[in-house]
Amino acid sequence: MRRVAILAATARELAPAQTVTGLLGPLRRGRVGRFTHHVGRLEDVELHFIKTGIGHRNARLAAEAVQRGISPDAIISTGYIGALGPEGVAALIVATGIHDWIRERCATAIAADSALLAAAGLAAREAGIRWTKGPIITVANVVWRASEKQALATASGAIGVDMESGAIARVAAMGKVPFLAVRAVSDKVGDDLPLDFNLWLSSFGLLRGILEVMTHPSLLRGLYRMKCHADEADETLRRFFTWFVMALPSCHLPPHPDLSVAIPG
Repeated sequence: MRRVAILAATARELAPAQTVTGLLGPLRRGRVGRFTHHVGRLEDVELHFIKTGIGHRNARLAAEAVQRGISPDAIISTGYIGALGPEGVAALIVATGIHDWIRERCATAIAADSALLAAAGLAAREAGIRWTKGPIITVANVVWRASEKQALATASGAIGVDMESGAIARVAAMGKVPFLAVRAVSDKVGDDLPLDFNLWLSSFGLLRGILEVMTHPSLLRGLYRMKCHADEADETLRRFFTWFVMALPSCHLPPHPDLSVAIPG
């Protein structure tokens, strides 16, 4: 029996992967460390779905708990991603490497597992969705202005940015566990988000965020547009995972011998 852990920051981002429950049958609910997880099985593959919480610290703690409690044969990071290239909303990005800029810039990225990359490419093609592959970057804060995303793209050479994959990839690399990040675009490189969502992640963030929206009701239109973009991204991920889980039983998952690859830029 091989175990594959699928991690996402929020319940909404995890939900598309969990739509494979029709293939897996009823999911079992349990806990790994302080994190709730759900478990299903397809042939000789056991899938574990874990909500990490937003940000690199939560992602690292969840990945460490998964390593201790599950001993997975592969770890998948999924959810939304901000585009740093020409990809449009709902396009699928399959990361060939994860460049971790949480603390400082470095010239290498943690490489995705070649077998998982091949399975992801096959699944994306079979699902008939728009997709691309390339390096992505993980940062500590929400990149919410288009100018910031464009500067980050120039500096890193990455095609997408998130806040969790780098931390998860580092834990996987330390344990020599094959890793993959596959995410759907929720905002384009030239788009500003309607407000600075770092506000929501700070102390009393929910209250401060609600007050910000109440005092600036025009933000509601932008938030609704974000919700629509997330709906499109969800459908992409749902279609992808429907095919991806069927490819996993035939996917060879040996430990990756070389976990670093250079990223241009």
